Amino acid sequence: MTALRLHAITVAEIPHGEPASTLTAEHAIVYPTTRIPFRDLCAIVSEQKTFALEEPSPEQITAHQAIVDGIFRRAAVLPAPLGVVFKAPDVLTRWMELHYVSLTGALEFVDDRAVARVHIVRADGKPEDAEAGSDLAAAAAESFRALRRRAAAAVPLRLEEITGLVLSAAFLVERDLWKEFLVGIAEQSDAHHLMRFDVTGPWAPYDFVRMQFEG
Repeated sequence: MTALRLHAITVAEIPHGEPASTLTAEHAIVYPTTRIPFRDLCAIVSEQKTFALEEPSPEQITAHQAIVDGIFRRAAVLPAPLGVVFKAPDVLTRWMELHYVSLTGALEFVDDRAVARVHIVRADGKPEDAEAGSDLAAAAAESFRALRRRAAAAVPLRLEEITGLVLSAAFLVERDLWKEFLVGIAEQSDAHHLMRFDVTGPWAPYDFVRMQFEG
């Protein structure tokens, strides 16, 4: 009996798309996906030969991300942690029923929002000092406070090793305000010439989803 690899939770009315596939320099992985509906929710899954934890390959990680990002371009999505496997559709459906309120609330929260990841380093100096120093941490904290006011939510991703202050953070930004958020980045860069702001996105809300699978 095949198991089900969970990739994401989304809304039931998401438009159908092509089976997700990813290409690397040496390999091609194709994950034909299936939908497991429950009320107004939908689980996006693919088949796995056995009900067992597997160490994911880089190609499998890329394939998983491709599926999530494909949904993200069309609808609100809650990315599942890589490697989550359910024994059968009815087990997955029971899990969706148990967490229905949390899942629907989370989808409403991330709907029409995207993630920007911002990392701050020194613009000059030795490479080993690029992410260290209380002065850098203090300036970064000031910038992140300003950027937080332009986002619906934020979570830290990396801390300065001495002070424990944030050097990297993910910001959940309204899609309609994405350009304004980038303007905020530019303003902080102009105000802090000794810092470099590395920004990536828009991403699906990987950093803002915590699913519970106990029990």
